[in-house]
Amino acid sequence: MLVLVAAALGCVRPAPLPPVELVDVAALDPTIRFDLRYAGPDNFTGVAVYPAARCLLRRDAADRLVRVQRRLQADGLGLLLWDCYRPFSVQERFWALVPDERYVARPERRGGRPVAGSKHNRGAAVDVTLVDARGRPLAMPTRFDDFSARAHRGAPAPPAARANAARLEAAMVAEGFAPFPTEWWHFDAPGWGRDPLLDVPLVAPPAAPPAD
Repeated sequence: MLVLVAAALGCVRPAPLPPVELVDVAALDPTIRFDLRYAGPDNFTGVAVYPAARCLLRRDAADRLVRVQRRLQADGLGLLLWDCYRPFSVQERFWALVPDERYVARPERRGGRPVAGSKHNRGAAVDVTLVDARGRPLAMPTRFDDFSARAHRGAPAPPAARANAARLEAAMVAEGFAPFPTEWWHFDAPGWGRDPLLDVPLVAPPAAPPAD
């Protein structure tokens, strides 16, 4: 399933940019698991900030993620995704709560248009962990959104957690994703700078047509 969103935003009318293709990862590979934390209250804000639990990504990033899943499945493992595309207005809300660029990218607007923000706002970043063949999360250095030095890559952690984080990183890097230094769960897709920052709301997918 594809979502085409217009990249021209803001009250000042700039030259239009081409549409950005965002792909629904669940439709691409139904074996990938999801626990989209910002669609419910189990996150650092304590409330749901997304109206729908959807994982949308740029086509290239989504295709790479599917290849990561196939790599991991060969070893009896899989991906569990916590966050994908994030609207820019949500990024602004996060910055108001955690104004620390080690953990939250600073959002900026100019003339009403977003000019700086997170790679999540471009559909080019994922927050992810590992699960076993039955979908049970593996031990990792910290919980999701642990805004402390314990979540930094290479920080001290139990041996099993370090090994699992290293296995996740190796699988993601093998498909071109870049690890984020202060969050073991965050990875950026290559070429993220080609796409604009977006503030298109997340909405539920259209209902399937009734069967004949």
